Amino acid sequence: MRILVVSLDNLGDLVFASALVPALREHHPDATIDVWCRPYTVEVAGLIPGVDDVLEGDPFYCRSAIGTVGTIGGFARSIRAVRRRGYDVAVLTSAPWRTAAATAAAGARMRIGFARGHNAPFLTHRLPAADRRRPVMEELGRLLEPLGIHASGLRYELDEAALTRAEGSVGALLPDPVVALHPFAASRDRCATLAMWLDVAAEVESWGYQVLWVGLRHELDELRAYDRHQHVRRYVDRIAQGSVRRASAAIGRADAFVGHDSGPLHLAGALGVPVVGVFAPGEPHRTFPQGVGPSRLIAVPTPAHVDGRDVLEALDELLRVGVGASQRSA
Repeated sequence: MRILVVSLDNLGDLVFASALVPALREHHPDATIDVWCRPYTVEVAGLIPGVDDVLEGDPFYCRSAIGTVGTIGGFARSIRAVRRRGYDVAVLTSAPWRTAAATAAAGARMRIGFARGHNAPFLTHRLPAADRRRPVMEELGRLLEPLGIHASGLRYELDEAALTRAEGSVGALLPDPVVALHPFAASRDRCATLAMWLDVAAEVESWGYQVLWVGLRHELDELRAYDRHQHVRRYVDRIAQGSVRRASAAIGRADAFVGHDSGPLHLAGALGVPVVGVFAPGEPHRTFPQGVGPSRLIAVPTPAHVDGRDVLEALDELLRVGVGASQRSA
């Protein structure tokens, strides 16, 4: 059997989707299981336990979280590359009609996805729409039922050991102990002020931790304009040098991660890093951290309600009960 997990979405969506692969591998140990994802998430998809290969596709019909958008020609070539593999089953973790149509054009004989808009003609198994009142992991588990797999208790996890071996040089640029802070989200109207985050950073440093700022380059440039201590703090774009894998390795070395609901938050949780998720408001009942690392949650109605003291209290509690990077790698 040849199985394709389709996650042509953003980083956080891919991390959630990764939980399906071990369940598929357990029930089909001899199957070929590949992932089809966006180019900027390919390096992370390669860390999913049980994956055989990763194919990239850059949809022309929706912009990625990092601002890129594919071309019609490039996406058509990706569809042809998938078609040559001859997949028996495609599991679509998100199925807008264009993605479902692309998967049908790629020739997968059995195509499983949630009902969404006008995607019915392109799916062979169209499940009831994802219930946004339930956790993402519970809903994604339903996608495996047409294959006779009844998954429960799914958690996303990436291969931290493989990442650490491949990116050992990151350690020289990021001495222990370190706390990663991510003050950004896809929608800036869900983010607390940079002033609050800088106050949190100062307190974390007084506890004896290094601070690693996480974000896209343009976001971190904005932060650097305010950060009077930028010369002694670490910024993930300077460490990563354009590599998502190196950025992931830096996040994976952290003793804890604090950030808004976003892809990096879930990436950290998948690497076993203790995380504090800040939802202002987001959908905490649905997209709360569901990885293998311990977590705490702060859910407030607006960014103005995010109190740095609450963030620090949750972080302090997590650091006391969590497992640091040095212990995870031991």
